[in-house]
Amino acid sequence: MYEELFIAGSGGQGVLTLGKILVYSAMEEGKFATYYPSYGAEVRGGTANCMVKISDSFIYSPVVEEPTMVTIMNMPSYIKFLKKFVPQKFLFLNTSLIEEKTEIIEFLKSHAKNLEIVRINATEVANKIGTTLVSNIVMLSSVVKKTNIVKIESVKNVLSKIFSKKTLDINLKAIDYVMANV
Repeated sequence: MYEELFIAGSGGQGVLTLGKILVYSAMEEGKFATYYPSYGAEVRGGTANCMVKISDSFIYSPVVEEPTMVTIMNMPSYIKFLKKFVPQKFLFLNTSLIEEKTEIIEFLKSHAKNLEIVRINATEVANKIGTTLVSNIVMLSSVVKKTNIVKIESVKNVLSKIFSKKTLDINLKAIDYVMANV
């Protein structure tokens, strides 16, 4: 197994946390993983992204060049990154905040023949759960459910180690909701 992921959104959406949780979950399963974050000086509200690699064997560089999966959480990231980072397997879009552009979709399909676009109303689903702050966990759960890149039990175990009880409960509720309904 070898996966390269590019994850992007705005600062404050939990994009970097999403990447870290994936990496920690992979490491918990004995896989090799790298994490390479990037964010603007303004952080909250500015663009934020991270590159994640997960493999069964040693990884020589954390830089994602040919992503197998891309997750986009907002419109500015959709416009800014999708022609640079063309996913080969899966594109996960937070359709609550993204209005798809025909020219971008056509570009992607012409450069990735087997691309599957997975549309998730992550922000809307998070709002139903109780807070938009878990939209990143909604998206993470959707990625895990669709791709089996890590086990959902590993994700839950990592969350229990990094979040307080109050924060943990709402995040676990988001995972359970996605696994049952999305």
